[in-house]
Amino acid sequence: MSITKNEIKVSFHQIYQCVFKPITFTESIENLDKKSKIKLLFKLSFYSLIISIVIDTLIGTIISYLGYKFDWIGLLLFISFGIALGIAWGIGWGIGWGIAVGIGWGIAGGIAGGIALGITGGIAVDVALGIAGGIIGGITVGVAVGIAGIIAGGIGWGIAVGIALGITVGIAGGIAGSIAFIASYFRVFYIFPQLVQYWRFKIFGHEPFSLFRNSPIYWDEVIVMPLPFLTNFLVSLVNINRNEGLKEVEFVSSKRPTQRKAAFSALLEITIQDLSRFKTIEEIAEVSNNLSFISAFRSSLSEEFSSAVRNIEEISIDAKSYLDSTSDYNKLKNLNVLADDIDKLKKTLIATKGPVGYKFHSVAEKWLQIIKEENNKFICLKKDTFQEISNPYIFGNPVRPEDKSRLFVGRKDIIREIESNLSNISQKPTLFLYGRRRVGKSSVLINLPGHLGKQYASAYIDCQDARARESPASFCYSLSRSIYNSLGDRSVSSKHLPFESFQKNPFTVLGGWFDEIEKTLGAENMLVLITFDEYEKLEESILTGALSVEVLDQLRNIIQHRRHFVVLIAGSRELNELKLNWSDYLISAKTIKLGYLSEDDARILITNPIDDFSLNYEGGEKGEVVNKIINVTSCQPYLVQALCFELVNYLNSQCRRVAGLEDVDIAIEKVLVSAENYFYYIWNSECSENEKKYLKRLINNLPIDGDEKEINSLVKKEIIEKADEGYKFKVELMKKWIEKNNSGF
Repeated sequence: MSITKNEIKVSFHQIYQCVFKPITFTESIENLDKKSKIKLLFKLSFYSLIISIVIDTLIGTIISYLGYKFDWIGLLLFISFGIALGIAWGIGWGIGWGIAVGIGWGIAGGIAGGIALGITGGIAVDVALGIAGGIIGGITVGVAVGIAGIIAGGIGWGIAVGIALGITVGIAGGIAGSIAFIASYFRVFYIFPQLVQYWRFKIFGHEPFSLFRNSPIYWDEVIVMPLPFLTNFLVSLVNINRNEGLKEVEFVSSKRPTQRKAAFSALLEITIQDLSRFKTIEEIAEVSNNLSFISAFRSSLSEEFSSAVRNIEEISIDAKSYLDSTSDYNKLKNLNVLADDIDKLKKTLIATKGPVGYKFHSVAEKWLQIIKEENNKFICLKKDTFQEISNPYIFGNPVRPEDKSRLFVGRKDIIREIESNLSNISQKPTLFLYGRRRVGKSSVLINLPGHLGKQYASAYIDCQDARARESPASFCYSLSRSIYNSLGDRSVSSKHLPFESFQKNPFTVLGGWFDEIEKTLGAENMLVLITFDEYEKLEESILTGALSVEVLDQLRNIIQHRRHFVVLIAGSRELNELKLNWSDYLISAKTIKLGYLSEDDARILITNPIDDFSLNYEGGEKGEVVNKIINVTSCQPYLVQALCFELVNYLNSQCRRVAGLEDVDIAIEKVLVSAENYFYYIWNSECSENEKKYLKRLINNLPIDGDEKEINSLVKKEIIEKADEGYKFKVELMKKWIEKNNSGF
C-alpha cells in the first residue's frame, strides 16, 4: 500500500500536535474507534522513529565532527526504547489522550535520550543523561498535565524527577535533570518570543492582533509558565477593538487552560475600566448592557468575581428603579436604597481577598459619590419646585417589612390568630390561610417574622418561584434554605445544605437534616412555621410531572411527626376545589379566612399611610371624598392602594394637595386601566359563562333568573353580596370595569 505525500504531511502535523497542541489532537480523534486509534498510534510512532533518527544523526555527526566520541549503537537502542515506551504509554493510559502523551514521550525520549547515550566520557555522561531525563519528563508530563489541567501535579513530578535522577546518575546529573525538566515542562524558551511580540506592539506600534496570533499563546497549548505581559496584551487588544479583543480573551480562557488566570485577570481589568468610566446614574442603570460580554465567561469566573458582578447588576436595577420613579417620594426612597446597596457592597469588598476586592471597591467608592451628588441635586430641585405629595402606595407587590409605612394595616387580628394556634405545641394544627386574589395573603406571610414572638421562626416559600418546584431536589433545597435563613434571622445557628446534597435521595437527605434541626429547636424551645404561599402551584407541578406526590407525603410527615414544625399553606382556592386530595395530606387543616379591610383600617390607609403625608381630602378623614374611595373599593386592600396611588399621581401632576370628588372620579378611570389584569382575571378566569350572563343582567337591572348554584358561587368569590332586595356587586369598581369593557349587552 503506497503512502502519499499528503498522508506524510498529515502525520507530521499530528506529531506536532501531540507535543505542542495535545488538547486539539485529542479532540480531533475523539470519534475514532479503538482499532483506528491503535492504528494511528503505530503510524505516528513509525514517523516519530524516523524524526528521532534524522535529528539524532545530524546532532551525532556534529558531535563527532567536533572530535567527541559518539555511541551510535546506544543512540539507536535508546531511540527504539523511547518509541516503544511511547507506544506502551499510549495504549496503557487510554488510547485517546494516551497517544498524545505516548508520542510526546517517544519524540522526547528518542531525541534527548539517544543523544545523551551517544555522548561518552566522565561527568558529561551523567549530566547528559540527567538533561535527557529532565527533557523527557518535562515534555511528557507537560503534555499530560496540559490535557488533564492539573498544573500543581506537574511541579510535583519535577521534584520527583530530580530526586530519581540524582540517585541514578549522580548529583550533577540530578541537578541538570531538574533544570532541564523545569525548562521543558514550563517551556521557558517561549519567554523571549513572547516579549518580542509584545514589545513590537507596545514600543514600535506594530499591528497587535497579527502579533498576538503569531505569538507563543497560539503556538502551544500546554505552556505551563505564565506568559509575561499576557494580561496586558489582552487588555490592550480589547481597548483597541472590543469585539475582536474579547474573542481573544475567550480563546485564551477556553482553549489555553494553563493561561486561564491571565484571561480572567484581563477580564477583571476590562470590567473595572468599564465601570470606572460611568459618571451618572443613567450610565449606572445601563450596567447590565455594558457587562453583557461577561455572560460568555460566567461558568468559569471565581466566586468572588461572580458575586461582585451580581451585586453590581442589582445596583443597576436599583438605579433603573430610581429613574423610573414617577414621584419624589419614590425617587428619594429608591435613591436611599441605591446608596445603602452600594455601601453594603463596599463592606463586602473590604473582606474580599485579592484584586477583586480592592478593584471593585474603588468602583463602589466612585459610584457612592455619584449617588451623593444626585441626592444633593434632588434636594436643591425640590426647594425650587412644587413639593410633591409622597406616594407610598404599592399595588401588585406584597407590602414588605422594610417599607417604612403603615401600608400593612388591619392584619394584626390575623397574626394574633396564627400565633394563638402556634402557642399550644402539643396540639399544633395545620393552618390554611384562605383569601381571594389580591387580598394581601403574601403580605401577611412576609410580615409574620416581625410580628411573631421570638420563640417562633417563620420560613417563607413562594410557590410561584419556579426554582422551588422544578424537581424534588429543588423543592427540598428551597425548603431547607428557607428554614435555615429563618433560624438565622432569630440568631439560631444551623447547618446549611448545598443544592448538590439533594441530587440523590432528596427526601432522605431532608429527613436527616430535619432530625438535626429538631435537636436544635428542642434545645432553644422554638417552633418553626413553614409557610407555602400560592400552594396551588405545587399541584400544577405535580400534575405536570416536575414534582412527585412525595412532596405531599413529605408535608404530611412534617405535620404528623415533627414536633417543632407547623405547616401553613396560603391560597385563593379551597382544598376541595383542586384535583388532588389535599385534605388527605393536610390533616385537620384549620382555615383562617383573610377578607377585606375594616372601614377604620381603610381610612388609615387612605389618609395616613406614612408620617407627614401631605395629601388632604375635602371634608376630612370622614368626609364624602374618603367615603367615596371606601364605597367604590369596599375596602379591598389592593384596590384601595391602586386608587390612592393614581389619585396621588394625578394631584401631583396638577400641583395640588387637596383631593375632591372629581379627582377621585378621574383616579377611578385610571384604575380601571392600571388594574386591568386584576379585573380581567376575575372576569375571565373566575366567572363561568352563565355567571357572566348573570352579572350582565344585574348591571342592567333585568330580572334575575340565575341558578342558586351560580349565585352562591359568585357570593363565595366575593363578586356579589346580599342586598336588601336581591344582590349587588360587592365592589363597585368591578361593576364599572364590566360596564366599560363589555359594551353592547
